[in-house]
Amino acid sequence: MNPSAHDFLMQGDPAIRWQVMADLLDASPSDIQIEKHGTLTEGWGLRFLNAQWPDGSWPPERFTASVWTMVTLVDLGLPATGDFAVRGFEDVVGRLMPSGKVPNREILTTRMDLCHLGFWLRIGGHFLPKDERLLPLANIVLGLQLADGGWNCRIRTKPNVNHSSFHTTFNVLEGLRKIHETGLLPVGQFESAEARAIDFMLQHQMYRSDKTGEIISERFLNLTFPTYWHYNVLRGLDYVHRTAYIRDKRLGDSLSWLESRRKSNGLWPVEKRIPGESLFAMEQTGRDSRWNTLKALRILKAAGRV
Repeated sequence: MNPSAHDFLMQGDPAIRWQVMADLLDASPSDIQIEKHGTLTEGWGLRFLNAQWPDGSWPPERFTASVWTMVTLVDLGLPATGDFAVRGFEDVVGRLMPSGKVPNREILTTRMDLCHLGFWLRIGGHFLPKDERLLPLANIVLGLQLADGGWNCRIRTKPNVNHSSFHTTFNVLEGLRKIHETGLLPVGQFESAEARAIDFMLQHQMYRSDKTGEIISERFLNLTFPTYWHYNVLRGLDYVHRTAYIRDKRLGDSLSWLESRRKSNGLWPVEKRIPGESLFAMEQTGRDSRWNTLKALRILKAAGRV
C-alpha cells in the first residue's frame, strides 16, 4: 500500500481504521480491538446508534429502517456489546421469527424475501451468535439453493425459478458466512454451498453473461457504498477475497476492471449513491472514497496484484 493511500485511510473513521489495520497492515489483535471499540463511541457508529429509537427500531424509511441500519453496522464492525443489537435484531426478525420458537419454514419463505433472510443471518451471526433461531434459519436458506449454485429471491412468488440472482446470491452468502464463522454450520456443509455459489459467479466473470460475454448491467460496475441489497462487482470481489477463489483465473477480467478504476492519486472514488433516504452520508458522491479504496486494496492484496 502506497504511503498516500495509507495516510488517507488512517485519517478516516474508526470503522475504516480497524479494517485497514487488520487487512492491510497486519496489526496486532489487541491494537485492532482497541480501534474497533472506537466504532461504539465516535464517528459513524455512534451516529447510527444515536439514531435508534427507544423501542429498538430506526426510522422506518427506505434504507434507514432497522434491517438496513443493522447491516451497515455489521459492515462497520461494531462489537456486539450493549443492548442496541438485541433490541434492533428483534425489531427486524421478531414478527415472523419470534424469540423462543423454532423458525417456521412456510411462513418465512412465503412472507419474506430470501434476501432478507440472508440479512437476518448476517445480523444475528455478528451480534447474537448464540441465538437459537440462527441454525434452523440457515438450514432453511441452504435448502433454497438452486441447481446452478446461487439463490434467487423471486422463488417466493415464482417457485419454478431456475436461474440465480447476483443480488440474492451475495445477500445469502454474506449471511451464511457469518453463521459459519460462529461455528454453528458444519464446515463441509457451508464450504460445499459456497463453492457452488462462487462457481456460478465465476462462470459469469462476476458481471458478464455466460452466453454472450456482454455486461449484464452497467449498475454492477458502479462503485457505491452502502450497497444495501444491491450487487456490484466490488462487493462480489470483496466477498471472494476471503476465500481461495480470489486466485482463480476467471477473476482476471474483473480484477483488471477494478485496477482500471484506480485514480492517479492511488485511490478509488465513490459513485452514484443508491436512491433512497439515509440517516446521513458517510461519504460524498464524486469524492475519493475510503470505503472503496479499503475494499479495492484488500482485494488486490489477496489476489497478489499489489
